[in-house]
Amino acid sequence: MATCPKGHESATLDYCEVCGARMGAAPTPASSPAPTPTPTAAATSSPPPSGEVCPVCGTPKTGRFCEEDGYDFLLAPPVSAMSTPAPQVSPAPVSPPPPATPSASAAVSWEVVVRADAAYFEVVKAMGGEDAGSLAMPRFVAERRFALTGQQMVIGRRSRSRGVNPDIDLVGPPEDPGVSHVHALLVPQEGGWAVVDMESANGTYLNDPNSEPLEPNVPVALKDGDVVYLGAWTALTIQPA
Repeated sequence: MATCPKGHESATLDYCEVCGARMGAAPTPASSPAPTPTPTAAATSSPPPSGEVCPVCGTPKTGRFCEEDGYDFLLAPPVSAMSTPAPQVSPAPVSPPPPATPSASAAVSWEVVVRADAAYFEVVKAMGGEDAGSLAMPRFVAERRFALTGQQMVIGRRSRSRGVNPDIDLVGPPEDPGVSHVHALLVPQEGGWAVVDMESANGTYLNDPNSEPLEPNVPVALKDGDVVYLGAWTALTIQPA
């Protein structure tokens, strides 16, 4: 019996009857087991404990990198060296901003309150005008209000013969004889109104009837609470509507 290069007993001398190897070939070294690869750093790392979460956002670990922020569980860098995202919170309801305080130039609705002023009447009588002796203070004059609108408001007494129809008509009753048919004018300006004397016969006064009358055809700015005196007893107070 002959032995083949692989160690089999064979009755044939040319080729092994067991494995078919040529009987005269050099013996084949027995195959040694494959070397065990040196474990890498990843292989030697112990698997993370069950339930491990991302130290940045708290998302449960499903692989090497966090699915939310990309944190590397293998390298495990300090959280302080990373840009920590803000926690996800539901937005709180936002209250509407308070209404803006209107500026001085903002549009405001104004009105004129017309009344009879007894103190002003006494000042007019003391001036001793041509008709001062015949003047008499009416017992009752109803208060009237006029909204200031448009490009101008004429103050006076209407006259059919002259075609005068004032916006603030002081014809009465009782009628103030000292008011001219076109006595004064109220015109809008930035932030309010102004008064203009229209060359009236008896003049127009602002706040103090003992002061000098307003210069004709010159606008004078008005503010809240200003009083315009004209005629024999008429006082017009300017105020927001």
